Amino acid sequence: MNRQETDISYFFGEKHPFAQPIIDSAENVWEIPSMLHLFFENTPLSSSFSHIKENIWAEQGAVIEDGAQIEGFLAVGANTTIKRNTVLRGYNIIGRECTIGNFVEIKNSLLFNGVQIPHLSYVGDSVLGTHAHLGAGAKISNFKSYGNEISITFSDEKVNTHLIKLGAVLGDNVEIGCNAVLFPGTMIGKESVIYPLTAVRDAIDYCTIVKSNGKTVKKQCK
Repeated sequence: MNRQETDISYFFGEKHPFAQPIIDSAENVWEIPSMLHLFFENTPLSSSFSHIKENIWAEQGAVIEDGAQIEGFLAVGANTTIKRNTVLRGYNIIGRECTIGNFVEIKNSLLFNGVQIPHLSYVGDSVLGTHAHLGAGAKISNFKSYGNEISITFSDEKVNTHLIKLGAVLGDNVEIGCNAVLFPGTMIGKESVIYPLTAVRDAIDYCTIVKSNGKTVKKQCK
């Protein structure tokens, strides 16, 4: 993946059902998590949302089970389920028909429709495209060990994001295998697959399989 390919369409084929203005206003896709507070400060929610609790808005059909812990701001779409023992911190926007938890923590992230994060995962400062899926135990790390600024190495250049906290951007239909770890600043194009127990950093092309030995092969994609 080269730097010039990293526009919104490289990762996301559909518009977000209610947070598209924030996405459109980002100059770079990796800036979206740091802008999520603007959604809650500036974006009037449509009449499809109900203000169900302090700092929590939900569309009809959304389920937040007893035992889920919301620390911060949340907008959650229709027919999404946030299960017990899930922790949501900071500013989170979760699309429609998603499944979150059990035992999942999400911080400052935006999820498109149909995202599945069902078991024992951490997602920090990230954007997950439509139908992205994290296998059990998969982690998206958002902070480098020494707290330095996060950079992304593309095929043609290395870019300093000037961010201390940044997780990953996953395109539509990306599949992350069980117990995989995505390093801070990982970019993964649409339709790609990361094998279980694999550590991934930097930019992965669309329609790519990343194996546990680090080798990559291209998928057959439409």
